[in-house]
Amino acid sequence: MTLSGFETRREWRLSPLDRLRHTVTEANLARHLGQEPARVLDVAGGNGMAAVRLAAQGHEVTVLDPAGAMLRAAIDAADAHGVADRLHVVQAAAHDAPEVFTDHDFDLVLCHNLLHYAESPDERRAVLAAITAPLRPGGLLSVLGPNEDFGPAQAVLRDRSPALALRELDGGADEWSTPGTVGEVVATLAELGMEEIVRYGVRCVSDLIAEQDAADPGFMADLERLELALSNRMPHLLTARYYHLVARR
Repeated sequence: MTLSGFETRREWRLSPLDRLRHTVTEANLARHLGQEPARVLDVAGGNGMAAVRLAAQGHEVTVLDPAGAMLRAAIDAADAHGVADRLHVVQAAAHDAPEVFTDHDFDLVLCHNLLHYAESPDERRAVLAAITAPLRPGGLLSVLGPNEDFGPAQAVLRDRSPALALRELDGGADEWSTPGTVGEVVATLAELGMEEIVRYGVRCVSDLIAEQDAADPGFMADLERLELALSNRMPHLLTARYYHLVARR
């Protein structure tokens, strides 16, 4: 099934901004993945939204998540979209990955929108150590999370609150991410032996557009091309809605 067909199914229609997030993230990963189908582990993959998209592209994807109801939704989505043979589920937490997957043969591990739930640098390090264990030598890790440097612009343009923007700037509002998270994650990945760490930005400008523009297909098509062009360009990637790190073991 093509991604266009995937997105037109009623129960899996994404908002324009959600679709952009997936499109840009997948384009970033495509710069690093080879041409052959990959074995992918989606950590805390929930209802399988990202996993089913990757399975639709020919990859074999395992969703790891502690919530049985979410995994059931992932199975149903895979079946509905004709990729059930390429999507597998395991009910366990991220910390359990080394014990659950002992063969170390995944080509790609996804850790998307998970680390900001960890309460301390030590906990984030423990998660990263656990989820990199199943990677094969030369395999890729993809880390996506809310970017702390996005908050001030969002506070002014969407919340219309310069006061909130000031608190975001000083790291006091804690609206998007713990201050310093991106640098901390990069340093931790290096300590864990990950190499070729590349940073991208996901949704560099899209969260600042007017709602009526998001309803215009022509506008969104142009915006997608712009976002793809901005995702690896400095300084634009530094203030994107999400940071996206890709590293190799």
